[in-house]
Amino acid sequence: MKLNNIINTVKFFPFYLLFAPFWFSNGVVDKFYGVFFGTYAGDSWAGWKEYIAGNWAKKPVTDFLLVPFFDYLFPVLMLLQILPFILLAVSFLKMEFMPGKSKLWLKAGILASLFVTSAMCFSQTLAGTSDVQYLFQFWAVSLLGFWYVENQEKALLNK
Repeated sequence: MKLNNIINTVKFFPFYLLFAPFWFSNGVVDKFYGVFFGTYAGDSWAGWKEYIAGNWAKKPVTDFLLVPFFDYLFPVLMLLQILPFILLAVSFLKMEFMPGKSKLWLKAGILASLFVTSAMCFSQTLAGTSDVQYLFQFWAVSLLGFWYVENQEKALLNK
């Protein structure tokens, strides 16, 4: 019985260990901190514009549809990439990993990860970049994570 309680408590930790550091690194550090505090040239606004818009410019459709709007789309991307980390941090602080507690913020964090990864996959697929491979993998992990948490929460609450 005691081991079962431990398992029910720690079974959601892998999602915090996977998603929170990923979005902290890719959203908060690379985008927000890099752009606003100029950590190094690659993470500056100009560095990201060169990288992202440069990839978009390789295909006529994304060159036409996305490159002219980079300066408007990039702040949205920055916010979207920070959102999963914030939601996961709230979930952790609310101790949603505990058995019997609603997993609302955890599901919201994983759903935000799924959404931002989908948006990135959309643009990278249209542009035909190699980044799309790891994005599709992360999209699949996000989808499975959301499904797992949703089903585990239902199972725990229906006992």
